[in-house]
Amino acid sequence: MLQVTFCGAARTVTGSMYYLEYIASDGGKFNFCLDAGMFQVGQKVNLFKVNSHLLFDPKKLDCIVLTHAHLDHCGRIPYLLKMGFGGKIYSSKATKQIAEVVMRDCARINTDEQTHRDYYFKEKGMGKDQFDEFDVEVDKLIAAKPEPEKENLGLYTEAEVDQVMPRFKTYGYHQKFHIHPELQVEFYDAGHILGSCCVVITEIKTGRKIVFSGDLGNKNKPIVEDPEVIEGLTKTTHIFIETTYGNKSHGEQKPKELLRKVTFETLSNKGKLIIPAFSVERAQEIIYFLVELMRENKIPQVSIYLDSPMASKVLEICLEHPQLYDQAMKDSISHGKNPLIYSRLKILESSQQSKSINSLDKPCIIIAGSGMLNGGRILKHLKFNLDKPQHTLLMVGYQAEGTLGKQILDGQKSVEIEGKLYEVKNRIELINQFSAHADQPILRQWVANQILSIHQEIKPTVFLMHGEKEASEGFGVELNNTFPDRLTTHWPFFGETVKLWS
Repeated sequence: MLQVTFCGAARTVTGSMYYLEYIASDGGKFNFCLDAGMFQVGQKVNLFKVNSHLLFDPKKLDCIVLTHAHLDHCGRIPYLLKMGFGGKIYSSKATKQIAEVVMRDCARINTDEQTHRDYYFKEKGMGKDQFDEFDVEVDKLIAAKPEPEKENLGLYTEAEVDQVMPRFKTYGYHQKFHIHPELQVEFYDAGHILGSCCVVITEIKTGRKIVFSGDLGNKNKPIVEDPEVIEGLTKTTHIFIETTYGNKSHGEQKPKELLRKVTFETLSNKGKLIIPAFSVERAQEIIYFLVELMRENKIPQVSIYLDSPMASKVLEICLEHPQLYDQAMKDSISHGKNPLIYSRLKILESSQQSKSINSLDKPCIIIAGSGMLNGGRILKHLKFNLDKPQHTLLMVGYQAEGTLGKQILDGQKSVEIEGKLYEVKNRIELINQFSAHADQPILRQWVANQILSIHQEIKPTVFLMHGEKEASEGFGVELNNTFPDRLTTHWPFFGETVKLWS
């Protein structure tokens, strides 16, 4: 018997976590999680509630299988350990390394949560009842009462991340391994970020299989391979598929050309190009294109400053795994032109180095975290440069409601940064063609390759995960129209339990 409880990424695009309970042929019980991600929407106190609220007892959890290292897939692993989890964590090697960087960064942010709460309680005179009313939509995700008041609001510390890391056991793509004597696991390349995996779990005795997409990547992205085709699995009974862009087509994408145009115009105008970028995947992708453009003499030769310790660490990890690169990246390296290594790329480690470039009065490119301008070193650069019309602030990712990035993108003439108002005089640009997620045509083909391999007497269920209503339901309609009578689709609720195998 195998059943799953949907503990995240259910009717939302965050908090990916599936709790699976297996009863073996001898009657023994084995419980494992596929991913253990953090919810990343809403206000901080509500996020603590939803992330600390678990639908199972971590003490009964035997292992975790991890698809990749984004926070919404790995961010709650140290919390599970803190609450009693004592098993192994299975992932690719690159995922283990990047997950450590991500979880450590999260632990440092967690320590700031108490300061955030104290500010509202003491400085603004806001009582607990008012504070708990923030973002009630997030509270609807959980059926339990609010957590009791705690002395420390943080989910976990860096010391608890230290305890997590020895529990990792890593495997390469197609290196089959067992998480239980009767359950075999195989990783496929998901093409999303370095080391990202799709997961196939097989019951050895019957050959029955379940497949998890994790997050599937877009095609023709730099550095990593395209999502790997999964076919030839004749006894797949259930497919868990992300649907972030399940109702959309990315169309023809030319992010490199758009980046060239904005960069050339800004630098030719003697301005600085300031790029807030997410530390995992996006920052490295931007560097890749900028270095290529400079080597092709399509933009001026200026210094590129990577001002994000987290992004710098991820860059180092990327350089350690050339076996995971796509063919274009391998070809560049074979010609002695690694797009992630360049004489004009400057890595800024210390805060003093970060401050020093604000006094520079010459064109340059600054890449700094965070991607939505809701923290990090990017704020210091905005304070020095946001009021200068010759500079360009280039957004290269989604800007969520309520973030500083969204305020600026919406055209606000002045914004508050660390308690002070600053005029917005920069040229503001957005390039939204850097998506790391597959669109509907890619998702449909990924499912189709599997459906066409499955015995026709099996009618697999496709769970529509990691998507908002329009995206998930839209993809469900597309699948049912494409494969009438060959599959069923289901958009599960948070907390729903479904029996997969009897």
